[in-house]
Amino acid sequence: MAMNKKWLAVAMMVPLTLGSASVLANGHKGGEKGQKGGQSCMMPMDGKSAFRGLDLTDEQKAELKTIRDDVRASKKAKGDSKRETMKEIKAQEQELVLAADFNEAEAQKLASSMVEERTAMQVEKMRTIHRMMSVLTDDQKQQLVEKRAERTAKCEQKMQKRMSKKDSE
Repeated sequence: MAMNKKWLAVAMMVPLTLGSASVLANGHKGGEKGQKGGQSCMMPMDGKSAFRGLDLTDEQKAELKTIRDDVRASKKAKGDSKRETMKEIKAQEQELVLAADFNEAEAQKLASSMVEERTAMQVEKMRTIHRMMSVLTDDQKQQLVEKRAERTAKCEQKMQKRMSKKDSE
């Protein structure tokens, strides 16, 4: 009986090993859609990396850290209620689309509540970015704007290159 288990284990491991070797040999880098390898064209504004390269004083660094910590604590405190709200919205959406008859008034109401939720999140994000930007001097703000413009131009070039590559295939 023990011998049968060993052979079964070997029989299962061989296809798995060969399959994983072929994936590694092909250099799999991710899915067809979306960013690959964690590369993103978006410039983060709420983390440390957005301010990298700026000559920040220790006081500015401390203030930015305080803001990030405040935001993190706020998100953590609101997390459970926000998750519950999103679950309720998703349940209502599923109920609406699975119903025998489509209720346009309910769909409008649900869509409006989804827009309100998203708007509140965007306003909070802008408030945080404003707080962080108010810590910077005018020169630092200008450097950040220039850095963002360079990154955007570089990203556009990458996108054009990818599009021309896809068109030629």
